[in-house]
Amino acid sequence: MGYKIYMPKAICDHGMEVLEQRGFTMIGTNQGTPEDLARYVPEADVVVARTHFFSKELLATAKHLKLLEVHGVGYQDHVVCKDAAELGIYVAYSPFGNFNTVAEGALALTLALTKHICDYNSSVRRQEHVPAKMALELSGATVGLLGFGNIASCFAQKLYYGMNAKIIAYSPTTDPGRIPSYVSMRETMDEVFAEADIVSLHIPGETSYAHMINAHHFSLMKPTAYFINTARDILVDNDALYDALLNHRIAGAAADVNYAEHPGGQKLLALDNFINTPHAMAFSDGSLERSGMNCVREICRVMLDKQEPKYWVNRDGFVPRG
Repeated sequence: MGYKIYMPKAICDHGMEVLEQRGFTMIGTNQGTPEDLARYVPEADVVVARTHFFSKELLATAKHLKLLEVHGVGYQDHVVCKDAAELGIYVAYSPFGNFNTVAEGALALTLALTKHICDYNSSVRRQEHVPAKMALELSGATVGLLGFGNIASCFAQKLYYGMNAKIIAYSPTTDPGRIPSYVSMRETMDEVFAEADIVSLHIPGETSYAHMINAHHFSLMKPTAYFINTARDILVDNDALYDALLNHRIAGAAADVNYAEHPGGQKLLALDNFINTPHAMAFSDGSLERSGMNCVREICRVMLDKQEPKYWVNRDGFVPRG
């Protein structure tokens, strides 16, 4: 019998076919209730995480588990890396699956805000008189990026070459060699918030970064500026964002956050100058195919080739299993 893979939510069809062809046995596919997790995790050699969180207590029951493979980039949503490291379980992710799709989503939200698309759409459907509003032209506008990973880099490219925008960024952990010549780096987040017409958040959702974007930062922004979050809800103080929008200290904001999962921000949905999408910007046929096939490659690399994962994220404190 081949190694057992548990997927509470399946990957792309092509990926499933390849894994079966390589001799893996699927268990509990698309069965993801708490009872299902408790049943199948102890049996699994590999777990693929898409929408579920795997606690330390649950991982401790997994005596055979070698690899927890995250289908997307937000591995923080699925496991505490330190917990898995101490149990000798590799955690790897898929950094190149959805970056273009999310970058396109960030651009769509930017245009929806600056061109008042949602306001116009709602008004005409109510058959109201619709006065024209002044739009912000992206050509010549300053877009500030917080973080400069794959998504932010792709977003910057689209803004610069496609929209003729000026790009500034804050990202102290990014290798300077990865920064294109058209991106002007800033030494602090404060500088980005103060200078930018649009601030876009692209920082990992680590728990240590909770509420790192707060009232102080919104107070620095121009009253005509916009804030966009296609990263994680945990990074933003929603009370401060709500206050800034309600009192028109900033012009508007958008967030790709499912507030059914993060009820602390639900009051934002009552504001006319706030746009919400339900954490859906990563979904496209191409994105799911790329992420799924990355999972396949990592699973085969670890389980069949006996190598470390290529995109291993919990090296620190890793204790190999005997």
